[in-house]
Amino acid sequence: MKFGIYNARQSMTLQRLFFGLLALVLSVTPVYAATPEAWAAPAARLAKEIANISGPGTVVLTLKNQSTISTDEVAAIRRAIEAQLRVNGVQIRSAENAATTVAMTLSENLQGWLWVAEVTQGSETKAALVSVARAGNVASAGTGPAMTLKRTLVYSQTTSILDFATIHAGNDTHLVVLDAANVSLYKSTGTKYELEQAFPIMHSRAFPRDLRGRLTLGKDHLFDAYLPGVICSSNAATPITVNCHESDDPWPLGSQKALFNSARDFFTGALFPGIGKPVSPFFTGGELPRSNYTLWIFTGVDGVVRESDGMNERRVPGSISGDWGSDLAGVRTACGLGTQLLVTSAGDVVDSIRAYEVPDREPVLVSAALGFDGPIMALWTSMDGTTANAVVHNTTGGRYEAYNVSVACNQ
Repeated sequence: MKFGIYNARQSMTLQRLFFGLLALVLSVTPVYAATPEAWAAPAARLAKEIANISGPGTVVLTLKNQSTISTDEVAAIRRAIEAQLRVNGVQIRSAENAATTVAMTLSENLQGWLWVAEVTQGSETKAALVSVARAGNVASAGTGPAMTLKRTLVYSQTTSILDFATIHAGNDTHLVVLDAANVSLYKSTGTKYELEQAFPIMHSRAFPRDLRGRLTLGKDHLFDAYLPGVICSSNAATPITVNCHESDDPWPLGSQKALFNSARDFFTGALFPGIGKPVSPFFTGGELPRSNYTLWIFTGVDGVVRESDGMNERRVPGSISGDWGSDLAGVRTACGLGTQLLVTSAGDVVDSIRAYEVPDREPVLVSAALGFDGPIMALWTSMDGTTANAVVHNTTGGRYEAYNVSVACNQ
C-alpha cells in the first residue's frame, strides 16, 4: 500500500543499535577484532547451504552489511564465501553471465550475527541462514528458513480491491469484496465465486486519493466494512443485507480500535481501550501477544518502524531489514513463537512479503521472500487472525488480485 497524497511511500528505516545497552555490549565485546579464520567455519557452512540450493553452476553474489562488522572484515567474509562456493562447484560471475542470484545480508543482535542468503533461480527464492556467536563460532545453522510463506489466489477484478473476507452463513460460503464503490457479495459454487449482490457505498465526503478500507467480524452480525468516514454493516443471517452510514468511529485493529484520519490515509495513534502510553501516528500496526503483555509493531507515517509494549515506544532495532515497506500484519500460527509479523518490502514496482519473529524486541527473519507480480496495495490480518489478506496490482495483467497468505512450518 502506498502512502496517500499527504505521505509519499517510504522505506521503513530501522535503527541499527539499541541506544545505551547495545553500545555498552559492543564496547566490551571484540566485535572488530575477529580474524579471517574466525569467519571460516560459518562461511563454509553457509556456502554449502547455498550450493545445496543452487546446485553447481554460476551465481552473481551481492552482500549487504547491516551489522557492526567492519568494512575490512566484510571483505574477508565475502572472500571466504566465494572461496567456499568454488569448493562446492559454484562459480561467481557477473549478473549477465549468472544463472542464479545470491543476495547475502549480514545482520546482528545482542547474541551474535545472523547471515542470510536468499537464493533466486527464475521465479523461485529460497533462503539459507547461519547464526554466528560473537566469538566467531557457529552457534546454530539451518538448511533453510524456519517457515515458508504460501499464497492462494482468491479473486481478481479490474477495479481496486481494498479488502476481502470469506464468511460462512448457514450452509453457504460467501466472499465479501470491499472496493471504493461497493460491498460485493459472492457465493461459492465450489470452483468459483459468482456475484450475488453489490451494495453501493453512499458517502457525502470525498474519499482520500489513496483509499483504504477494512473488513472485520461483527459482534452480533456477520461483518463490518470500514472506510474513511463510513461504516457498512451486514445483518446476522441469510439473506445477507448491508447498510452503510457515515461515521468516524475507530477501526478494529486486533485487540484494539484505532482512530483513522478520514481526511488522509493513516491512523492518528489514538487506540481504544488503549495499550498504555499513546503511540505516534502510524500507517499500519501488528500485535504480537506474549504471556504477560502484548508487543505492537507500528509503521510510522514518518517512515520509522516503532514498537510499543504499553510502557515504552521505541524504534525497532535495525538488525535484520532496512527495506521494510509500509504494510505489515501480525498472524497467529502453530510455528515458532506462535505469532509472526508479515512485512512488505519497500519496492514500488514488484513487491514481496517476508515473515519475521520478534523473540527479544528485535525482528528475526524466519522466511524467504514471497514475491508477487506487482506492488502490494493492502495487507491486513484476516478475520480469524491466522493468515493475512494481500491485495496486489498485477502490472502485467492490469488486474487487482486478492491473495490469502499463510505461514507453513518447515520440518
